[in-house]
Amino acid sequence: MTKLTRPSDKETHSMTTTNESTVQTPAPKTSSIRLIVMIAGLLAIVALMKLGAGLIAPFLLLFFLALLVIPLYQKLKRRGLSSGIALLIMVFGMAGLALFLGVLVAFSFQQLLESLNDYNNAILAQLDGLVQWLEGLNLDASAIEDISHALFEAMAGVASNFLNNLVSLAVTGLAFLVALAFIMLESPHYPKRLRRGLGENSVHVMRMRLFQRSIYSYVLARIKLNLLTGAGVTVMLLIFGVDFALLWGVLAFLLSFIPYIGLILASIPAILLATAESGLPVGVIVGLGYLVLNQVIEQVAAPKIIGDDISLSPALMFVTLIFWAWMFGTLGALLAGPLAALMIVIMASFDDTRWLAILFSSDDSPMVVGQEKNAGKKKDAG
Repeated sequence: MTKLTRPSDKETHSMTTTNESTVQTPAPKTSSIRLIVMIAGLLAIVALMKLGAGLIAPFLLLFFLALLVIPLYQKLKRRGLSSGIALLIMVFGMAGLALFLGVLVAFSFQQLLESLNDYNNAILAQLDGLVQWLEGLNLDASAIEDISHALFEAMAGVASNFLNNLVSLAVTGLAFLVALAFIMLESPHYPKRLRRGLGENSVHVMRMRLFQRSIYSYVLARIKLNLLTGAGVTVMLLIFGVDFALLWGVLAFLLSFIPYIGLILASIPAILLATAESGLPVGVIVGLGYLVLNQVIEQVAAPKIIGDDISLSPALMFVTLIFWAWMFGTLGALLAGPLAALMIVIMASFDDTRWLAILFSSDDSPMVVGQEKNAGKKKDAG
């Protein structure tokens, strides 16, 4: 006969804790609800951003310009200049650069509009041999003429739109300049206010410092690369005698901010004019020149200028290009690169999304590694 024994207090406690641990397992449902709420919140934010795109996009541009000019303003002050003198140098420098580019583009566009029909007729004459060859093969060559007309009409539309909105662009530029001047004047007080509000050794302050350095280094490196691209394009077109070489160089500089397709778009007007002026072989050579220049800049110069400071996944760049172009139009496409870097920094700042930052950038990227160190310090402090 088996003797029944009463369980001890320890055994009873272990049994109850085991039962409690087995009962307390509704975590997956909670995490699923949390995920649904996060997705719904994200979709709501995207919808609101789309509704307010016309207001948000200029502020995003102002935000990145401020990140760029504040360190330059502070460098001038560190060299012994007073706040007023440093501010005047920055304001007049930005105004002079904007005025030079505006006059250059307006004057070039005005001349281009007056000559577009001549260029169109010249390119059709240059391609006449190709048209006859295609017709000899019983192929419809009318598409060539249609494409030429469409491309030159697109160029005329862009030029006319710019010239018709010169006053509006000038007012917007002046507003940006005034806003940047006030931001630069206030910039020395921002670190003190952050430390006072968040604490001297707050992890959020460290995150913001890393964020500012990362975005600044990315934008500055991209500007250097685009300057090389614009200078290379200008020199190449001057060698081949293409009209408005400086204009196409400026266009290459600006559109190179758009990942993957920017320089392709910038090359189309120059290739058309090269073909119209000097024939199809020169147009093909100019197109190949753009391709070679882009490869040299991105494969040789970019690793030396950017290095491993910010390493963005091509998949992330392509997705963000499509998303921000849909969200904010042309300005969104131009800001796709800086916004992708911004997303990496934000995702690396939080435990729940740090894995996404690692997925979309290299493991040794300072943006991710720095945020991981900050997270480690926060855990140690806790």
